[in-house]
Amino acid sequence: MENESTIPQPLLDDISQLASALIQHRKNSVLVLDLKVVDNQIPILLHNLIKGLRLEALDVILQTPGGDIDAAFQIAKLLRKTAKQLNIFVPLYAKSAGSLICLVADQIMLTDLSELGPLDTQIREQSDGSFPRYNSALNGFKALEQVQLHTLETLDIAMKLIQGRTGIKINETIRLATEFAGNTSGTLYSQLNPQKIGEYARALEIGEAYGTMMLTRYMGWSQEDAELTVKTMVKKYPSHEFVIDIEELQMLGLPGVEMDEQCAEIMFELRGVLLETEQSLIEFFEAVPEKKAAKGASKAAKEGKETKETKETPKENPQEKPAEQETAPKVKTKRAPKKPKS
Repeated sequence: MENESTIPQPLLDDISQLASALIQHRKNSVLVLDLKVVDNQIPILLHNLIKGLRLEALDVILQTPGGDIDAAFQIAKLLRKTAKQLNIFVPLYAKSAGSLICLVADQIMLTDLSELGPLDTQIREQSDGSFPRYNSALNGFKALEQVQLHTLETLDIAMKLIQGRTGIKINETIRLATEFAGNTSGTLYSQLNPQKIGEYARALEIGEAYGTMMLTRYMGWSQEDAELTVKTMVKKYPSHEFVIDIEELQMLGLPGVEMDEQCAEIMFELRGVLLETEQSLIEFFEAVPEKKAAKGASKAAKEGKETKETKETPKENPQEKPAEQETAPKVKTKRAPKKPKS
């Protein structure tokens, strides 16, 4: 793996401040998953960061263009095991493998510009002399569908023309039309790689299997409903870049929720920061319970009573004490290390 650049400290500070603001607003711990690509190292880094955690609620900030679908399934399992209530915030986009991760959320929190995408599996491919890249399995599958559609349309048009202009018997019409359609479409079919088409079909089946498993295993969906929704997300949409917004999510039966004004403002600032980073970031911000924080503040105040300054200070009105004990939740931060070089 190539040596990855370090995220500038000012950007890390901005992310930390915005995560802390979300904690103060919602009182839940926050996990930032800014994944430039979902690969098989991400689940390992995430597991090392959050292993042993068992939370009542967790707010996950997820931004990713997608990547490896097997890794996405592992990430989703880890998140679901960590929190009873799992809320996934999408500042701008969680496409492809990111959309698969969102299937295990109790709430998918979105703004007006947030988007998920189709669950068409991404295949890592490399052309001669080029860098490896992820391509949608749906592209090859759609190409096959278009050739099939072209063949059928050509056959239909040829039959109508032959029958209308010659009046020959139907069997002879079918033979001539089939021969014509085969000749005109043969060139297109010859450009398709049968082995690749089979690989694309299997990849799409993997996406369907993972999505259905996640909805039935973790979210309590019936097999029938899960299969219908997942097949729609895998094959219905015309391109990998297709935008699935909050309204479309709700039509699919998924828990798309519009963020409140304060959350939306935090996400608006955060998405700008995340777009400036070039390296994946996995960072956990733990919300210290308010009672624990208040207990610590009370203990510190008690210990300070014996100081000279405290003795010289007049007694305070008891009615003012509750206001003094109101403290913002404390935040503990843990960050996953950079991926190892290879």
